[in-house]
Amino acid sequence: ITTIFRMSLFIKPQTRCLLLWTLWAACSHGAMDECIDESGRPQRCMPEFVNAAFNVTVVATNTCGSPPEEYCLQTGVTGVTKSCHICDARDPRNYHGAGFLTDYNTQPDTTWWQSQTMLAGIQYPNSINLTLHLGKAFDITYVRLKFHTSRPESFAIYKRTSEDGPWIPYQYYSGSCEKTYSKINRGFIRTGEDEQQALCTDEFSDISPLSGGNVAFSTLEGRPSKYNFDNSPVLQDWVTATDIRVTLNRLNTFGDEVFNDPKVLKSYYYAISDFAVGGRCKCNGHASECVKNERSKLVCNCKHNTEGPDCNVCKRFYNDRPWRRATTDNANECLSCNCNGKSAECYFDHELYRATGHGGHCRNCADNTDGPNCERCLDNYYRGSSGQRCLSCSCNPVGSLSTQCDNTGRCSCKPGVMGDKCDRCQPGYHTLTAAGCRPCSCNPAGSTQECDFHTGRCQCKENVDGFNCDRCKLGYFNLDPQNPQGCTPCFCFQHSTVCESADGYSIHKVTSTFDRDEEGWKGQQRDSSIVPVQWSPTTREISLISEDYFPIYFVAPEKFLGNQLLSYGQNLTLNFRIQHRDARLSAEDVVLEGAGHRVAVPLIAQDNSYPGEETQTFVFRLHETTDYAWKPNLKHADFQKLLHNLTSVMIRGTYSAKSAGYLDSVSLVTAHRGSGTPARWVERCTCPQGYVGQHCGQCDLGYRRSQPELGSFSSCEPCNCNGHSDTCDPVTGFCNCQHYTAGKSCERCKDGFYGDPMVGSPSDCKPCPCPAGATCAVVPRTKEVVCTNCPAGTTGKRCELCDDGFFGDPLGENGPIRACRACSCNNNIDPNAVGNCNRESGECLKCIYNTAGVFCDRCKEGFYGNALAANVTDKCKPCSCSPYGTVDKKTTCSQVTGLCQCLPNVINRDCSACEPGFYNLQSGKGSCDCDPEGSESAQCKDDGHCQCRPGFVGARCDMCEENYFYNRSTPGCQQCPNCYSLVRDKVNQQRQRLHELQNLIDNLDNTENTVGDKAFEKRLKEAEKTIMDLLQEAQASKVDKGLLDRLNNINKTLNNQWNRMQNIKNTVDNTGTQADRARNRVHDTENLIKTAREELDKAKEAISKVDIKIPTTPGDQNNMTLLAEEARKLSEKHKADADQIEKIAKDANDTSTKAYNMLKKALDGENKTSSDIDELNRKYDLAKNLEKQAAKVQAEAEEAGNKALKIYANLTSLPPIDTKTLEDEANKIKKEASDLDKLVDKTEKEYNDLREDLRGKETEVRKLLEKGKTEQQTADQLLARADAAKALAEEAAKKGISTFKEAKDILNNLKDFDKRVNDNRTAAEDAIRRIPEINATINEANEKTRRAESALGNAATDAKEAKTKAEEAEKIAKDVQKVHTKTDAEKAFEDTKILDGKVNDMMDQLTAAEKELEKKKAEADADMMMAAMASDNAKEAEGNARKAKNAVRTVLSTINELLKQLGDIDKVDLSKLNQIEKALKDAKDKMAESELDRKLKELNDIAKSQEDMISDYDRQIQDIRKDVANLNDIKNTLPEGCFNTPSLERP
Repeated sequence: ITTIFRMSLFIKPQTRCLLLWTLWAACSHGAMDECIDESGRPQRCMPEFVNAAFNVTVVATNTCGSPPEEYCLQTGVTGVTKSCHICDARDPRNYHGAGFLTDYNTQPDTTWWQSQTMLAGIQYPNSINLTLHLGKAFDITYVRLKFHTSRPESFAIYKRTSEDGPWIPYQYYSGSCEKTYSKINRGFIRTGEDEQQALCTDEFSDISPLSGGNVAFSTLEGRPSKYNFDNSPVLQDWVTATDIRVTLNRLNTFGDEVFNDPKVLKSYYYAISDFAVGGRCKCNGHASECVKNERSKLVCNCKHNTEGPDCNVCKRFYNDRPWRRATTDNANECLSCNCNGKSAECYFDHELYRATGHGGHCRNCADNTDGPNCERCLDNYYRGSSGQRCLSCSCNPVGSLSTQCDNTGRCSCKPGVMGDKCDRCQPGYHTLTAAGCRPCSCNPAGSTQECDFHTGRCQCKENVDGFNCDRCKLGYFNLDPQNPQGCTPCFCFQHSTVCESADGYSIHKVTSTFDRDEEGWKGQQRDSSIVPVQWSPTTREISLISEDYFPIYFVAPEKFLGNQLLSYGQNLTLNFRIQHRDARLSAEDVVLEGAGHRVAVPLIAQDNSYPGEETQTFVFRLHETTDYAWKPNLKHADFQKLLHNLTSVMIRGTYSAKSAGYLDSVSLVTAHRGSGTPARWVERCTCPQGYVGQHCGQCDLGYRRSQPELGSFSSCEPCNCNGHSDTCDPVTGFCNCQHYTAGKSCERCKDGFYGDPMVGSPSDCKPCPCPAGATCAVVPRTKEVVCTNCPAGTTGKRCELCDDGFFGDPLGENGPIRACRACSCNNNIDPNAVGNCNRESGECLKCIYNTAGVFCDRCKEGFYGNALAANVTDKCKPCSCSPYGTVDKKTTCSQVTGLCQCLPNVINRDCSACEPGFYNLQSGKGSCDCDPEGSESAQCKDDGHCQCRPGFVGARCDMCEENYFYNRSTPGCQQCPNCYSLVRDKVNQQRQRLHELQNLIDNLDNTENTVGDKAFEKRLKEAEKTIMDLLQEAQASKVDKGLLDRLNNINKTLNNQWNRMQNIKNTVDNTGTQADRARNRVHDTENLIKTAREELDKAKEAISKVDIKIPTTPGDQNNMTLLAEEARKLSEKHKADADQIEKIAKDANDTSTKAYNMLKKALDGENKTSSDIDELNRKYDLAKNLEKQAAKVQAEAEEAGNKALKIYANLTSLPPIDTKTLEDEANKIKKEASDLDKLVDKTEKEYNDLREDLRGKETEVRKLLEKGKTEQQTADQLLARADAAKALAEEAAKKGISTFKEAKDILNNLKDFDKRVNDNRTAAEDAIRRIPEINATINEANEKTRRAESALGNAATDAKEAKTKAEEAEKIAKDVQKVHTKTDAEKAFEDTKILDGKVNDMMDQLTAAEKELEKKKAEADADMMMAAMASDNAKEAEGNARKAKNAVRTVLSTINELLKQLGDIDKVDLSKLNQIEKALKDAKDKMAESELDRKLKELNDIAKSQEDMISDYDRQIQDIRKDVANLNDIKNTLPEGCFNTPSLERP
């Protein structure tokens, strides 16, 4: 073996691999032919290595001999006579069928298969297939072919892994891999790539040897995973094949078949002497041999509990793990399933294998077993005591929860069902159904937990109803398991029998623990006298002691009394002990009193124990049923009525003489609103019509008490309001009158109205035809309505006239309504006179003290002084003007100063003296003093102004008129040039716009019209748009960047201001929200005041019910006196509280008014905030109403105080009083007053909170106002500056537009000139880029010339000439490459001249083109002249362009400087405008001097001439290309050799 291995190193790789595989197979056969090792353990085993193709029939798609044909042997020598033979299928000696491919061959006696010859059409693309059917899958090691002729140029080996599967390429052999099979020649597979891909090689595609050539294909050669074959399913599948096909695609030839010589064609055919396939029968390591089955088909003789043609599956019942291929390390035999002897079949379960490591899942388990291993019983079965068989559960399907039982056979029963098989009901259940035995479904809260055996109907508690005792009877509610009666009766003040548990109530306890003192508990003796209780700080309990057998009771304080309706049905608990055990109990140990009822109960009732010396707990349920022993027996309504007005709770404290009773703690269970454990015994009634409230204790709107003395127990009846109201006071019966009526039943009209309200229609009362506040009356006889109580200053039947001394138009008869007001004559009239002023206009008609005017507020003509002076002597005095020194001898003077109107140069108040230095000026004419140069003459006009010459202005004609200037060299004012008129007009326009802007700004603070939000927004948007337009114009004109930045900053500032205004809006919205909160607080305050009013009503009612008796003796203490005094003090306190409320309301009102005014001012111009202002108005009205209500409360408090004082004053006339009852009533009044006082304190606190809230809002609104003012002023300033800047910029832009436009035209012309120059440069660069093409053409010409020289000796001269011409063309192209810019125009002309000469030399050699070249020469001469001119013009144009560029730069710099100055302008400056105008004029002059138009025209002409020259160059280059093309045509007509060499084979 070692020797063979060493020899294999000198063999080709494919052959070496084949040899090694054969060696491995031979060695393996002897060692692995058994599937079990010496110790009996399974091991991998494989069938022997064989030639799977031996004597196996091969199917060929083409075979020679049918019909017989001649074929010749290929010798490879041209001209030698070929040896030819006949292939004839009829003659076995001359037949070469496919059977000879796999027969036994020896060297002397070789047989082969042979195809038809090329003469019969055997050649690409026609292919021949040789298909070998192995009959079973094999692990293929190699495929070897031995050719009897030369090996094909292209053939392929295919395989398939099943008889009906697709053909898969195994290997390609071709001398043209890429062309024939689209595969890379001699490719290889890298690690990680697909190892099942076929490769292609040209190693065996040579035509030699002509016979006996071998091709060996190793299936694993070049596969990276071949050394790990056992663990590579890819390669295991790759070597597997059931069929092998060899496809012969292209013959190998010497190329002589192109002559179609039959002898040659007969020498080319396919012939193969041996077709061998080395491999093993595929058994996956589970068999050592393959045998033929009963159908003579080859199959594996499987071991390791496997089966199948390839031992590829496990046998039945051997599926405990998945089938696997055997490896050297593990035989991977199939293991049997574990079915515990209950089954003989199973299948492999992947999920089970993954979960347990055993995949055998048994089928058809016996003895009622189930499970993967038949390890458990079937559903509804259980394993019997023997442990072998599984027995049926036999559960009752109706009574059991399922048909499955436990290990003992006991079934799981449904509720109420019992028995091993669940076939009978439990006690307390009835009627076995699919749901089980039905229980007695009694509600434990409402039943005794017992039901009828047959029907299941429950036995209910006393107040409970329903089949299951799950609902209360009518008139009862709150089904409670702790209630022996089940439900609680409805109270509802006996107005309704329908109620339910109320939500929102929780359990509460009223307690006395005596931790600090006696907590208000007292003692009461038999005669109702009060004795104090003793409190022990050590034991923390109270006690009473009796001297005799008469009992003394503990009396509960106020907190246990009053309305304790919510304690109905609840417990009263007390801890009590006695000093001596010899207690004598009675029937009235615990006593309750109230509402005219009194009930009592013994201490030991309700299962309480007998009292002793140790503290015990006693519990008493407050309920009327006999079970609780309250005597006398009351109806539940009466018992509830008692608790509703509980006036006394007494607990017996002593039970024997000289013995004490000790009370430790007392608690009463009740309920209150709030969170906690729900108190479901609190009722919520469903009231009948006319009643409202939780307990129907109030009358509905439109109803009143029929018996007010019964309170809430009184029935309600509809109100009687004569059709003028649907509601009335439920207690007093007073109607809430409408339709302007008044009275208890709306039986009269309100003040200010008249009519008959008893008719019952809404129009009964009509408003008096009188001013507001006046009343009226109807004259019975005439039925005329006459106004009474007219407002002050008015009179008449309709108060339509103003009284004497008043003026106005109260009814608007002569225009708008104007109230009558007192005439204002400044005390300059006689008050006793009649008709001192006009009653309509108020004009004073009888002025005295030398006064005059509408209001006697000035001095009369000819008088002066202070008409409004308080002292008569200080009023108006005569003027006393001198007639000689006054103008026109007037006698009047200034009514304030008394100065007379003096002539010129006249002095003193009364014009009585001349000014020093003047005399005789009574005529009033002074010196004119006209300027001699500027005036026409020395004489002035009547007004003192001189007559000016043209161009002069001024009173003395001593100044030049606007747009004129004074030139000392020329007399007079000279007019400025006409262009300054434009500046003057623009300045006037700017002055006008500034004046309008100033007016607008001045009117912003004075106007009363609110600028709407939309108008303001539109104004901002217009300003923003204008600025953006200006910015775009500036950007388009490429002006000064500084101005653009300033405009951008202005735009950003405006945007910021807009955002700040939006923030102001949001703040206002937040203020509206706070106002809503304040309104809610005001509403809550109204409710509190309403509650206070109700408490006051109750107090008044209680006082009215007091029955006061006078004392029997004068010395007795008069409790009523004290009560009245206390009532008076309480009244004064209420009045003070009301004053405080009124003050708070006024403060709130003032705050609201301030907030309203500030917001109104801050939001001037914000229409959107009108709703917020309305909200503040409503808040203002609410505050007003609150003030009125506070005033009303004050009035009611004063009325209550007056009544109390009246009661006190009438004490002496009152009958004798019951002091005990009076004291009780007084205590009640005191308690109610205390409650009212607390309520008022709470109201005051809430008002203070409201005021503090409003104070914060006021500060916030003030800040908002100031911020809004600042923002608005900033916005106004920005708008003003923006308008001014826009106006200035527009003016400057208009003046600069023409200059800029001219500069832009110049720039465009320069750009056009530059574009044309660039075009010329582009043409030159294109010519340069064509140089490589010309060089390539030259090289190609050189190559073709060389070939032409070798082919045609006589063409050498022509080729040399062509070469010379090509070299000259290359030199010309290099010369063209040197032309780069327009500044080299002269050099380009010289190069063009040289080019023209060389072209003429070349064209002289080509006689056919001689005339054409002469024509081109003439054109080139013309071009020379044009180029010279273009060169000169280009230089001149460059200089002109430079000058123009400098001029444009100067102009642009001037414009930029101008725009920069404009950006800094805050106001119009005429001097700067003059500078701008001068700068513009200078720029225009410079532009005019530059003669740009003429220079641009010259540049355009030069550019056109250069374009013509470049066009001519292009045309000449095209002609040169045509000449080169002619040379190529000459070359192509010449033959390349002495014979044609076409391709022998073309796909």
